[in-house]
Amino acid sequence: MKKFVILLFSLILFTPHIFAEDFLFQGSVVFNWDELTQEEREENISQMQKNIFGETLPEKKIKINDFKTKYKDYLKDKDYQKHYMAAAAGYKEYKEYNISAMYFKRMSSLYMYALQKKDEPMTIYYYDALGNLRYVDNIKGMYPNFPYYAEQYRRSGTLAGVSYFTSKDTQYIFKGDGEFKGVWNQYKFYDKKGKVIMQRSNY
Repeated sequence: MKKFVILLFSLILFTPHIFAEDFLFQGSVVFNWDELTQEEREENISQMQKNIFGETLPEKKIKINDFKTKYKDYLKDKDYQKHYMAAAAGYKEYKEYNISAMYFKRMSSLYMYALQKKDEPMTIYYYDALGNLRYVDNIKGMYPNFPYYAEQYRRSGTLAGVSYFTSKDTQYIFKGDGEFKGVWNQYKFYDKKGKVIMQRSNY
């Protein structure tokens, strides 16, 4: 699942979300997932699915031509060298952007960075080291207040998944089809039965 060490799906500054399909990703909400009964967890999952998806799932596939048209100005980061260096240097802001870096697990080289325009905070763009767009997060809800959620699409236009943020510490992760994958709380990732199945070094 992911963390900015990335995408599932690190959470720094603007709490981007990268999904576990690829890598290790303000409020006063009390987290007690591991203390709930299985019935209570199932009820919570069901309620969150309704909060996020309503009666219909997010668009699972955006036609590639429509995706390229919608994000035509962001398919290539023209200043990728400057942004890459800023992200690698640990900058959290660079000019008009919030910026964040992602690293492969157990590797020191930066493989991806994320940009969020300060005046357009509801969209986050993820770029590879050469400035090619890889993912787009569309944020929905009360952002930057909680709760809010983000739909993440691959460059191909397919829905990678949805992250539901109830606090800075806690993010519930769903697949593109609405299936629950698990919940991050601080350093631990729990499955639907309350078992810790993954950990991360920071968040």
